[in-house]
Amino acid sequence: MKKILVKKEYLVIVILTTIKLTLHFIMNINAGLDGDEVLHIDSGNHPAWGYISIQPLIGLLAWIQNLFNSGSVFVHHLFAHISAVLIMIFSGLTVIKLGGRWKAVMITLTCILVAPGFNLSQHIFTPLVFEQLFWILSFYILIDYCKGNNQKQLIYLAILLAVGFMIKISVLILIAGICISVLIFRRDLFAKRVSWFAVAMFVIIISPNIIWQYMHGFPSVQHMFTLHNKVLINIDIVDNIKLLLLTTNPFMAIVWFLAIVLAPFIRLTKRVRLAVTSISLSFLILIMFRGQFHYYFPTLLIAISVGSVIIENYIREKTYPVLIYITVLSVSAIFMMPKILPLLPLDSYISHLNLNSNSEDQDKQIFFTQQSIADNKTESNDRRIPINFEGYYILNDWLNLTDEINNIYNKLPAEKREKCYIWTRCYTHAGGINLVGKRYNLPEAFSQHGNYHEWIPEFDRDATIIVVANAESTADSVRIGTFFTPSFEKLDWQSAIFCPHARTRSNAYYMLYLGEGLRYNSDTLRNRYEDFVFE
Repeated sequence: MKKILVKKEYLVIVILTTIKLTLHFIMNINAGLDGDEVLHIDSGNHPAWGYISIQPLIGLLAWIQNLFNSGSVFVHHLFAHISAVLIMIFSGLTVIKLGGRWKAVMITLTCILVAPGFNLSQHIFTPLVFEQLFWILSFYILIDYCKGNNQKQLIYLAILLAVGFMIKISVLILIAGICISVLIFRRDLFAKRVSWFAVAMFVIIISPNIIWQYMHGFPSVQHMFTLHNKVLINIDIVDNIKLLLLTTNPFMAIVWFLAIVLAPFIRLTKRVRLAVTSISLSFLILIMFRGQFHYYFPTLLIAISVGSVIIENYIREKTYPVLIYITVLSVSAIFMMPKILPLLPLDSYISHLNLNSNSEDQDKQIFFTQQSIADNKTESNDRRIPINFEGYYILNDWLNLTDEINNIYNKLPAEKREKCYIWTRCYTHAGGINLVGKRYNLPEAFSQHGNYHEWIPEFDRDATIIVVANAESTADSVRIGTFFTPSFEKLDWQSAIFCPHARTRSNAYYMLYLGEGLRYNSDTLRNRYEDFVFE
């Protein structure tokens, strides 16, 4: 009988993982790349042991994807999709490791499927999907250690946490939760040789990044302080809770809430109390540091695995409560997910929500970012039909932008084209131009913003620069150009590209300029714009 039950659990994993992968393929068809993805894709062209705002393994994964020399959405989502599949598999295996049966597995994986935030963050090529993967892998190993007391598991855990650190520094939150939990329940681990060997393994693996950070003045620390002072400290708690509930589906909140609140104290989880308490502590740490809603995703991903086991244990052999709950989750997903995820073609999406340029368009869409809420509180531009998810429309904007840049570039004399570069106000513009511009053989685009500050190419004062910035309207050409004017003897406005679906008013147009008589070489320019790295 037990063997049949195990087969049911694995069958549930296979079926729901297949559904998950199908959803991602549909999204690949309907949308392009998200605005932040191009930064991570471009990092593959600059492999290093560290970056200003991301960790080095993102660059390695991007470098591998870039070997295909393709602009295909599928290629650039390759590792994200592999990670999404592994998240489903190991979430199910974690439930089984905790003693859950098929009902708990079904609740866990359905919760992942119906949470728009999980699906979107696990779809795009950003650190978020890999962060979630290494949190669930680490928790799985920690559960295995708690149940079997196999000392080797501590070494495996250290390796996973170290690789997770090289993906996203936020794994330190999980490490802090584990360390506090060890202080509470297993202080004897501090006296074990294997524990210190595991710590040494962790330090050795992350040391190349630490050395890079030291040699570059710890820019990641500066980035975190800037993020805290400019963003996190100003987070509206009510909006943050709203976003967390909406993007993880309000109907699944009961599952992760039970795990966070009850798991450290009930008899069911006594053998794994060290592990489940570390998750509750991680959640508390995020509250203390005012983490943005998506910072909670890895914690909640693990918590639903634990909460599902608690629910299954409570209902025992009853099946109908699970079926009712799964039905409620599924119906809610049918309503919510098309509003957040690109499950419909753009025209169908606009028609489905009855969007038009004269209505409060964003009121009909579900927000996915804190910025979206702020943007929605501003007056709408009548010419736009603003779309919250950039992946729906941004590729068309980049195509139009690079086409116009190509026109400007080809009008330059041959000697100027040889020393021409593209300077953008924002890193997203630079990444999009570098990705799409390959088809035109455009020169390299750079920015003073974020990681691109480190990637400014070498050029002298005789370089010709095509400048790109965003604006609300064509009337903003002079005001927008003042940011770049001090660096040139002559900066002429060339044209404006309308972005019909831009989410914000400030991104309604791309403004293009031609800068000549550059007053600084690349090194001096890099130094003069240091204050804008973390804007």
